[in-house]
Amino acid sequence: MNMTTGRLAEILSGELIGNPDEIVTGVSGLAQAKKGDLSFFGNPKYLSDALNTKASAILISKDTDALAFKEKNVIKVQNPQYSYAIILSIIEKERFNSIEIKIHPCASISDKAKIGANAYIGQNAVIEAGAVIGNNAKIFPNVYIGSNVKIGDDALIYPNVVIRENAIIGDRVILQPGSVIGGDGFGFATIDGKNQKIPQIGTVEIGDDVEIGANTTIDRATVETTKIGSGTKIDNHVQIAHNVQIGQNCIIVAQSGIAGSTKIGNNTTIAAQVGIVGHLTIGSNVLISSQSGISGNISDGQKVGGNPQCQLQQSIKIRAIMRKLPEMYSDLKQIKKEIKDKGNV
Repeated sequence: MNMTTGRLAEILSGELIGNPDEIVTGVSGLAQAKKGDLSFFGNPKYLSDALNTKASAILISKDTDALAFKEKNVIKVQNPQYSYAIILSIIEKERFNSIEIKIHPCASISDKAKIGANAYIGQNAVIEAGAVIGNNAKIFPNVYIGSNVKIGDDALIYPNVVIRENAIIGDRVILQPGSVIGGDGFGFATIDGKNQKIPQIGTVEIGDDVEIGANTTIDRATVETTKIGSGTKIDNHVQIAHNVQIGQNCIIVAQSGIAGSTKIGNNTTIAAQVGIVGHLTIGSNVLISSQSGISGNISDGQKVGGNPQCQLQQSIKIRAIMRKLPEMYSDLKQIKKEIKDKGNV
């Protein structure tokens, strides 16, 4: 990136206070920034860092007093963190545009696969028969793409991703390293004391603008389809079982697990280390707090937590009381002793 502060303010629809010709070539945190960097100030506890930063420009909110920054270049915006993300996106796009558009000679591509315009296929990638790769897609080294997989335009498939047969991946999807799409669902039937595998012959469908974190696994359906709705973002180390249906614009944070055939609505947030049993219905605009165990249906708009689940505020109260259990137990023993002593009088 090589851009003036004036141009940055224009892109971000912000108000520049300072030199419009200052050159910005990178981004950094307030404390680590050097001349030429852009940074942002969004949390009052970092005020000292903001006042002492060496950054060439700082993004601040519209209601922040720019006079406190003295001779520094500041750009007033509605949301500094969001504006910072816009600039990061520009830098990321420049980085991807620098990748040479080519198909590596060590890639193994079936002559029955279809590769879109301007696609990049890295070293040792394998693309099986019937697969379709969209325009401008980037398939990094050591990726496996099974037969009849469909990958949309502008997708980013990072190294060591596995996408098994018949999966459908939408436009602008990002699959982080090591994620597995379409592995077998965990389906077994116990017959005569032996666990017999139930074949998993369904597939996975991922909508547009979805991001799947590193080492996350999304199992194929037993039959039919495991679905992830457009705009949903899934963190690292998440397990999504067979036939799960997840709506649009959901957030699922690290180390959560969703058991088979559960349905989740739109705009629902599942915090870290949540376990959800199978065959549930969880509504839209739901919030589930971290380390919760979900064993019952949840209606639209609910905020829940705890194990077993309850309303979030009730869960917070329970956890607060649990911290006092040793003291309460000691008091209970003392009360019992006093009652016993009175009985012996």
